[in-house]
Amino acid sequence: MRQCPNCKTNNPDDARFCNYCGMRLPESKEETLYSDLDELEEAPKTEFSDQEIEEESEKVIDEVKKLLNPDEKEEKKEEKKEDEDTDTEQEQLKKQLTIPENLDRMIEEVTRQELEQELHRKIKLKEGSGKEQSHLDETEGVSEPTLMIGEKTEEEADEPTRMFTGDIGDFIKKKREYEDVPEEDAYEEILQSWERKRKEKKIKREREGKDPSRIPKFIKEKHSWSDLTAKQKKAVKRIVAGAAVFAAFCIFESYYGRPEAVAERYCKAYVKEDWKKTGHLSDLPKNGYATQDEYATYMKKNAVTGVKDYQIKETKENRQIKIESGGKQRAFTVEYKTKTQGKNKETVVLQKQKRQRLLLFANWKVSSDKMIANDFNLYIPAGSTAWIDGTKLTKNDKIKDDSDGLDQYKISLFEGDHKIRIDVPWFKTYKSEFKASDKGSATISKMKVSQSGKKKLDKKMKEILSSYIKAAKEEKSFSQISGLFEKNSKYEKENKEFYDDLKEQLSSKDGYKADQITTDNYEGKYVISGVTGVVRGTLSYDYKVTYQKEDVTVGNMNGTVDGSSQMSAEFVYKDGNYQLRTVNPGSIWYRESQ
Repeated sequence: MRQCPNCKTNNPDDARFCNYCGMRLPESKEETLYSDLDELEEAPKTEFSDQEIEEESEKVIDEVKKLLNPDEKEEKKEEKKEDEDTDTEQEQLKKQLTIPENLDRMIEEVTRQELEQELHRKIKLKEGSGKEQSHLDETEGVSEPTLMIGEKTEEEADEPTRMFTGDIGDFIKKKREYEDVPEEDAYEEILQSWERKRKEKKIKREREGKDPSRIPKFIKEKHSWSDLTAKQKKAVKRIVAGAAVFAAFCIFESYYGRPEAVAERYCKAYVKEDWKKTGHLSDLPKNGYATQDEYATYMKKNAVTGVKDYQIKETKENRQIKIESGGKQRAFTVEYKTKTQGKNKETVVLQKQKRQRLLLFANWKVSSDKMIANDFNLYIPAGSTAWIDGTKLTKNDKIKDDSDGLDQYKISLFEGDHKIRIDVPWFKTYKSEFKASDKGSATISKMKVSQSGKKKLDKKMKEILSSYIKAAKEEKSFSQISGLFEKNSKYEKENKEFYDDLKEQLSSKDGYKADQITTDNYEGKYVISGVTGVVRGTLSYDYKVTYQKEDVTVGNMNGTVDGSSQMSAEFVYKDGNYQLRTVNPGSIWYRESQ
């Protein structure tokens, strides 16, 4: 067992630190050197001859120097030779019998270690472990020094003594890996790491020629105002003046930006009907649709006018209520009188904005929720461009919708009537009005096709009809004309049935064979569905079929059949163009049996 020199606790033979107080246990000559020196001072005086004293002193000093300063062995030998030549025998004997020259460094090292051990003991007492050590005398000095974790003697040169690296963060990360390690080791490691980093920074600044104390040179050298130069005095005056101005500005902004002050300024501007100022004091949406001009127009229609007197009182029960936006709000009750009415009350709610004013101060605005239609849904035909009260709708407000024939926008704007303008490809510009309400919706789809758009849609319809008739007459499969439709159409089954009916009508059987089929006299009409935004079109046409009929008695006979039919189709706007969704080519009959 190994006894701790500090608390006299017995520890296992292989222990390096005391399991009770955390002190490092002595295990080498270097660590027991300080106690040996104490014993040397207390040893009784004995008469020796000059030669014996000299020989014994040299042995003791050489052994101490080897332990404390192994790297300076050769240097000390040279100093010793020079001392022998210059000093007298009496002075040399006195020097050998006194404490070594590096005693100051030894005392400084022991003092530093004592302070670190005291700091470690206080940390442990603070964590609750001091109750178990109450029997120890706090004023008792350290009887034996402790080497810092990581320091190595000659005997420990090959033995790693650092169990941790880095600061407390690294120790916490590795704590689970060292469950059986006493916490005293960790505290010693932290103290050593802090001290090591402090010394490294000090040495680095000394190498760079900088003052390790980090004190500005002119402050270090100048001790009074009279010692400063004119430039230095001017610089100090500017700094003080700037600090004073900044402090005054902060005080003013803090007072000016209080919710009570904002509510007072809002009410004063309201009484004066200064809607421009009240608009700047309100938290209007930043999407561009609720503009200051729109705000002024709204207030002129809906605001209370002729206010003569008012009083502001804070509604305590609503003070600093947390809301969904993550800020806070303050509510004030405003009692006022008008020229035509008696006393009235109105609640003014102030909202704390997420973005601070001038990056430093709280930003309070009057809430505009009562006048704003939030999350208003607007549905317009796909591919169109729209303007609300002259402000163009942006892609940022467009959201995904299940109906691919309509574009959905979610916006915030003032409640009430608004003007809308819509430009749709191949249709005339649409202008109308709609009424906005909180979380309401409006669908705009009553557009009329333009003249150029009608020509384009007629052309599409004719091309589709021609392809259908040609493929049906040649009895081709539906897959050979499926490229006419939009990709991945869910109406494929319905379209195939219409095509198969036309192919049946134009097939050659029962002795009949269609030779030539022509169509003319087209008339198309097109509208946009108000529910889906799909363009629905119809194309009326006349057809003529020439055919041959086989007769057993007469032989082949030629015939002609005239008729009329109507084709219907639906188009959706995708990828910058209208694509075919569904089509019914109509009926074409030419056999007599029909």
